[in-house]
Amino acid sequence: MRRRRRKKHTPDQMEQQRRGRKIFRVLGRVLLTGIVLAAAVVAMTVFFRVKTISVEGAEQYGSEELIAGMDVQKGDNLYLWNKNRVLSDLMHSFPYLESAQLRRKLPDGLVLTVTECTAAAAVRNEDNTFTYISAGGKVLENNAADGGLPTVLGVTLNAQIGDFLATGTDAHVDAMLNVLENMDAAGLLEKMSFLNLNDLTDVRIGYDKRFDIRAGSLDDLTYRLRFAQTVISDRLSASDIGRLYWDAQNRLHFVPETAEDVARSGTDQAGDNPVTSPAYTNPDGEVGTTDNPDGEVGTTDNTNGDDSTDSSSDSSDNSDYSDDSDYSDDSSYDESYDDSSYDDSYDESYDDDSYYDDSYDGEG
Repeated sequence: MRRRRRKKHTPDQMEQQRRGRKIFRVLGRVLLTGIVLAAAVVAMTVFFRVKTISVEGAEQYGSEELIAGMDVQKGDNLYLWNKNRVLSDLMHSFPYLESAQLRRKLPDGLVLTVTECTAAAAVRNEDNTFTYISAGGKVLENNAADGGLPTVLGVTLNAQIGDFLATGTDAHVDAMLNVLENMDAAGLLEKMSFLNLNDLTDVRIGYDKRFDIRAGSLDDLTYRLRFAQTVISDRLSASDIGRLYWDAQNRLHFVPETAEDVARSGTDQAGDNPVTSPAYTNPDGEVGTTDNPDGEVGTTDNTNGDDSTDSSSDSSDNSDYSDDSDYSDDSSYDESYDDSSYDDSYDESYDDDSYYDDSYDGEG
């Protein structure tokens, strides 16, 4: 029996066969992938549905209120939605949310974790209404009254409720956020009474309704706030009311004023807010007067019980404190503090050698 001779293929025919087999393999892989994906979609659609939604960290808003405000509800697919868009919409719908996170809890749960904020200041608008903002710069609400919050002057807001204020576009907005951040970090924000930013070279901060802190520009704000806090806490009494300011030599001074003078510094009628014979009584019952370079006069009570004028003092006002830019220890004053410039007739309790750390002064 004769064996059948195998037909030989030409090179072109062999190349066509190889191409055919390759195409078949590719189509097979595509088909298999499609089947797997379809099975996954069906599985996700049928099995991965939201059954529970829980909320953590909410106090101002109720859990049900937040869940109702989400664009994901029970019965929806656990995966087929845009998490970033859902959270962004939620943050705008609920302005008092500082942050929000949403995580899946398999097999069928969602957990919303939020942190809330409170109003830290009220920005006065041109129509004399107020916009509340958080310490982190989130726009919270508009209101006809300041709500007892620290009022901010000199800032124009162009943001919507629920937005975070953008930085780098407006110098006054940047200044406000800078002050709020530093006051918060120093633990002073809760007692801030006003922030006057009408002039960014003469920034005025009201504190505890007793002090008008003239920070000047904001170049050394962090340091100046810490220094002012130390002076208020350790050098001034609970009854002191007045102005704290820095001179050209970066020395801190305190000038007694009335509460009305301090409050006026936080208004459009602040002006230079000059001091004209403010009544000031210190615990030791001392009396004296000190003339300031700008014509300001501070009065105190003298231990001798007489009204006298201290003409020997060269201090620029009633009290001055060294405020060297190299100062880094808030627990003590800089060793360059000059006792000779201090007005003893004002309040001798300020000239208390026991306050200083001798070991510190000896290292100079």
